[in-house]
Amino acid sequence: MKVIGLTGTIGSGKEVVKDFIKKKYNCYYVTLSDILKSEIEKRKGTLSRTTLQDIGNEMRKKYGNHILAMLAVEYLGRDKEAIIIDGIRHAAEIEYLKKKFGGDFKLIAVDAPQEVRFQRIVDRGRDDPKAWGEFVKTDERDQGIGEEEHGLHVKDCVERADFLIVNDSTLEELEKKVNDVLTNIF
Repeated sequence: MKVIGLTGTIGSGKEVVKDFIKKKYNCYYVTLSDILKSEIEKRKGTLSRTTLQDIGNEMRKKYGNHILAMLAVEYLGRDKEAIIIDGIRHAAEIEYLKKKFGGDFKLIAVDAPQEVRFQRIVDRGRDDPKAWGEFVKTDERDQGIGEEEHGLHVKDCVERADFLIVNDSTLEELEKKVNDVLTNIF
């Protein structure tokens, strides 16, 4: 069974990549933000990207930088062709998954130009920054700029990825890139 980790910048298209993989293979899917959302619900907090970032940082600081990956593994079943773990934002999560699954773990990073990503998040209408300056601030935090050791470090994760998909074109082109990567994994 293959374990596919997904990382990437905000608005880069990770969810679309996940959907392409699930369409092609019988996969189990878990996103690390689901773990954080569960924690926010327990605390009766307000769900926002900033709250997700803060709770994730707090959990990594308290329990170790690998904690979210470890909790995700506990949710997984073994009756699928592949497992997709989305939302990897710290190198310790990558190292934990490599140690746990060895050569069966592959990390795919998804990225796109910052302006393209900003337009996508504005268009999708979620609880994401709607102003350019706010987006840049959130994006920099997510990538690890100015973050403590236990904070978010997507830029480092992208650099450690086994495969990088640059999503700067059409959906058809993205699907072709995903299929090329999957050919190398499976």
